Amino acid sequence: MSSNRRNAPPSESATTGIGGLVEARFVPQRYEPNYAYPLLALFHPRGGDEQQMVRSMPAMSWRNYVGLSLRGPEVCTRRDRHDGFGWGPDFARPDRMAARSSALVNEGELVRRRLFEDQRDACDALEDGVFSAIRETRRALHVHSERIFLVGCGEGAAVAYRLGLSYPERFAGVVAINGWLPGGFRPLARLKECRDLRILVVHGEWNARVSVHAARRDVAALRAGGIRVAFQAYPCAHRITSPMLSDVDTWLINHCTASE
Repeated sequence: MSSNRRNAPPSESATTGIGGLVEARFVPQRYEPNYAYPLLALFHPRGGDEQQMVRSMPAMSWRNYVGLSLRGPEVCTRRDRHDGFGWGPDFARPDRMAARSSALVNEGELVRRRLFEDQRDACDALEDGVFSAIRETRRALHVHSERIFLVGCGEGAAVAYRLGLSYPERFAGVVAINGWLPGGFRPLARLKECRDLRILVVHGEWNARVSVHAARRDVAALRAGGIRVAFQAYPCAHRITSPMLSDVDTWLINHCTASE
C-alpha cells in the first residue's frame, strides 16, 4: 500500500448539519489552514449515501480540495428493504417522470399548503440544507469563496444542475457524471448569469439507465443558450470510473488556475 493511502486523512463522521441534511467532509491530506481550498459539494446517485462520494475523492486528489458530501433526504427501498437514499421525485430519472407526473399535487393545492399550512416546497428545503451545509463547512475549513463546485452523479447530477443553473452567481461550476437535466424547472431561466457558469458533463457510452444520446441532448440544449459546456464520453456503463475522475480533476484544476 502506498504511503499516500496509509496517511490518508479520515473523512469526518456523518453528522446532521444545521440545514437538516446528513453530511460528511473530506479534509485534504496535509491540510494547510492558510490556503483557500476549492470546495466540492458532492451529491450521490440514487441508492447511495454521503460516504459513497467521499470515497471517490482520492481518485481525483488527496490534497487539492475540501469535499462536502451530502445525503439525499429520501429513503429508498427495494423489495421492502432499505436501499440507500435519493433526492426526491423532482430529480427523478427521465424515464420515471411520467409516473411522477400522475402523482403531482396540482398547483392550487401547493399554493394553499404554502400559504396556510406553512409547508415548504421540497426543493426549497433542499436548497436551504445545501446552503447551510456549505456555510458551516466554510466556517470549519478554509474555503475559497469563488471556487465552490457542484459535483453530482446520476440523480445527484440532476441536483447539481438545478442548484448551479438556479444560482449561478454562487458557484464556479457544475460537474454532471452520468446524469441528466431535471424536469420541472427552466434550466435557462437565468440565461445571462448562467453564461459565466462552467459545466463539465462526463457520461458512459454504454449507460443503459440514461443513454449517452440523452446526455448529448442536454449538452446541446445548454450550448444553444450560450452556456459553455465540456463533454466527454467513456467506454463504461453507469458507474464512476477512475478515468472519469482523473479528467474531472484536470478540468477543476484548469478552471481554478485560470481564475488566479
